[in-house]
Amino acid sequence: MSANSQKRTFGQDSYSSETSLRSPVINVSLTALDHFIWGDQLNIPRPIFHALLGVGVFVLNALPAFFVSAEFLEIELPDGSDIDTYLYKPSGKGPYPAVIVLPVFSGMNDYSKEFSEELSGADYVTLTVNFRTGSGWADAKIGATYDYLQKLPEVDPERIGIVGFSKGGELGLNTIIDWGNGYPPRPVRAMISYYLGSHLRFPHSDDPPILFLHGDKDDRTQWQEIVAFCEESRKEGRLCDYKIYKDTTHSFTHSSGGRHGVYDFHAERDAYKRAVAFLNKYLRDAPIQ
Repeated sequence: MSANSQKRTFGQDSYSSETSLRSPVINVSLTALDHFIWGDQLNIPRPIFHALLGVGVFVLNALPAFFVSAEFLEIELPDGSDIDTYLYKPSGKGPYPAVIVLPVFSGMNDYSKEFSEELSGADYVTLTVNFRTGSGWADAKIGATYDYLQKLPEVDPERIGIVGFSKGGELGLNTIIDWGNGYPPRPVRAMISYYLGSHLRFPHSDDPPILFLHGDKDDRTQWQEIVAFCEESRKEGRLCDYKIYKDTTHSFTHSSGGRHGVYDFHAERDAYKRAVAFLNKYLRDAPIQ
């Protein structure tokens, strides 16, 4: 691996769901502060004081996100070529679960990096992979990134998942089967597909828990195919879930100039919250069998 790396820190949008994960403890302390200070110490109307406390909650909750680091990496492939990636890590020592993020067909875009950054703020190590760089088959490229993550001291090597967007979702689903038939074993603990690309394979015995986030106006994969896939998976005893967004197109998470779909802010935010909840349940917290 050659490390052409440059670290920098990022902020985070105020609507990130990670703020709600940390707020209860802070709210308890600020409630106590309210009773202790406001009653006799300050001559401030209570609504104004509560507003100031709310600002304090927001600032304290947002602080961890400012310590998310980003590092550009070129990871060496078996044939000697390099694949371009961005590694995002929380500020703590971990070990954290890790997520491989596979972008759209054109390769790494701004949204895939923004998603990875935000997810890292929720205590995941994320690696955004430009699978269009390097040479060789996609499963070998993604396998090299999996192996890299497993060796990081900040990563729990038993808890690695995949999130794919469009073509990335298609590659992620196919890679699970390829890895299941190969060596070394690379177990994927959870898989999320955003607006799957053009080809949805059949359910497979190696499938981990899968979540599909899809629009009913998607012209690449019909939403009925997603539903049928999950119904078949459930019949075979595997976990498969989906959310079909009404009046939502392909690539709803970002603006693509109308070429691949229409950006839908509310669907994107809801999908992100569902993705984090799914990863928390089936990647971070699920027992390893």
